[in-house]
Amino acid sequence: MSVPIACTLSEPELRVRLEGITALAQRALLDHELDGPTLRLRYASEVADELERLVEQERECCGFLKFDLVRHPDGVHLAITAPAPVAGCASTLTAHFLGDVSREPTQCSSTCGCNAKGAAT
Repeated sequence: MSVPIACTLSEPELRVRLEGITALAQRALLDHELDGPTLRLRYASEVADELERLVEQERECCGFLKFDLVRHPDGVHLAITAPAPVAGCASTLTAHFLGDVSREPTQCSSTCGCNAKGAAT
């Protein structure tokens, strides 16, 4: 059974989640790198527990994305990888993790989860 490429949150739930992710990024994101279909993020160590809870929530609503979270001495490293069918949309699907609220997610294809609600988590 394949996982649908779409966020399962309702519009109100999605807005609340995006606000929380953006606030966390603005408060604790140290650096990032987009490497093809993978967004690599490094957060301050003090938000490790909060980030772990967030990743568990994201795994539930966006099962099509792969989340790898590892604690390191220099911070908490999170890699989010988009699957092959939407790899070209990785930056759109993960934009809110960068904490830039001025970036509006765009729709990238009919198979992308961001089409359904204007954004995907």
